[in-house]
Amino acid sequence: MTIFGYFRKWSITGKENIPENDPVIFVANHPSAFMDPIVAAASVKRPVYFLAAGEYVGKGIQGWFFQRMLHMIPIFRPSTRPGETHKNQDSFKRCHEHLGKGGTLIIFPEGVSLTERKLKSLKTGTVRIAIGAEKEYNRSVAIVPIGLNYSDPHSFRSDLLIQIGKPFYLSNEDELQQTCNTEEIKELTLELENRLRSLVLHLPTPGTEKVFEKLDAIFTRDLKNELNITFSDQVSEFELQKGFSDAILYFQQEKPELYTITLDQMEAYENALTQADLIDKDIAGLSDQLKYRRVWSFLLGLPFFILGVINNVIPYKASGWLARKLTSDRTFAGSFVLAMGLGLFSIWYIGISILLGSVLFGWWALLYPILMYATGIYALIYLTAAKQSKRRIHLRQIAKQQPELIEDIKEKRNALITLFKGCQEDYLKSQEAKLTLEETVS
Repeated sequence: MTIFGYFRKWSITGKENIPENDPVIFVANHPSAFMDPIVAAASVKRPVYFLAAGEYVGKGIQGWFFQRMLHMIPIFRPSTRPGETHKNQDSFKRCHEHLGKGGTLIIFPEGVSLTERKLKSLKTGTVRIAIGAEKEYNRSVAIVPIGLNYSDPHSFRSDLLIQIGKPFYLSNEDELQQTCNTEEIKELTLELENRLRSLVLHLPTPGTEKVFEKLDAIFTRDLKNELNITFSDQVSEFELQKGFSDAILYFQQEKPELYTITLDQMEAYENALTQADLIDKDIAGLSDQLKYRRVWSFLLGLPFFILGVINNVIPYKASGWLARKLTSDRTFAGSFVLAMGLGLFSIWYIGISILLGSVLFGWWALLYPILMYATGIYALIYLTAAKQSKRRIHLRQIAKQQPELIEDIKEKRNALITLFKGCQEDYLKSQEAKLTLEETVS
């Protein structure tokens, strides 16, 4: 319920790839610190243990709580705990024992959490743990990659697509006692990395990510309409974005002049939007007429919006304030908001229910949290729609006062879309030629 409330939309694909009885190591990318283990564990529907950095697990009562109650197994990294790396032998032994009993682990083998649309090189520890468990307990261990794709992990009501890949077995029944050398372990890790990379959006350089964000903001809406991709179809949207990232790399390498021309036109269009205090969505959805149906929907929905604000504004504001006080590291921002929200909203809902139950409604007050939650979500949707309407009003005012400015921006956008479509045809032809060549060679 907490994840449903935090994200505007979220989907899980590939649940059928999870073995029901085999020991499993789930391997996921790591763009959002503490949020990643929460959403990964919620998606697999099997009791899981986590490998976590020793400095986060801690010592004493905190260490006991994290290890016993939250099922965390500490790993001590040379970069942060150089004097404690010898303890990893005990941690690996715990992993082997857990897998030997048919258990599951979640590992983030990039070794660090950074908010980037990029998969960093994987550490070899996952493969080593799987090999150790197989040798010691004579059981095949499945490694299952999980791709976590956030639109923005640190923004409330953003989107999340979780993609679970097919299981990857290092050995079969006849190979369990074999020992892999260092090179073989590296090759297996590289194979795992390629499988995980296919499930996430991978943009290898910061420059590529900036170009992708601009392209996605301008062109995705048009293509989704053209291809009839619905709002809830996150898988098709992901495949579209994958195509964008591959096309960017193609034009960087194969058509650098066309790539530069496209960047220049994108920058000119963005500058024109910035000067007019507009965004692409304003121009793409430009309409000269005021839709009275939308006005009536705002009027009729206003009481529910007010009720949603009254019910939820205190824990909503408090969770954001506390998260900002507790961390200034953007990588942890979304995780702290999620954690603070879970605690504060639960306390608030329970407290209000007890108060109303004792004063007015008796046992019927137990139903009130459902109303609080529903009106809270509605209030967020209402507020987003109100902001969009304000932008539409602003756009219509500019269109009346400076029609030539709007026409110039529209012309720039139309030229850019035409250029994008030409690039799209070029890229698709290159992919068809590549596929034909591969089929001929094979």
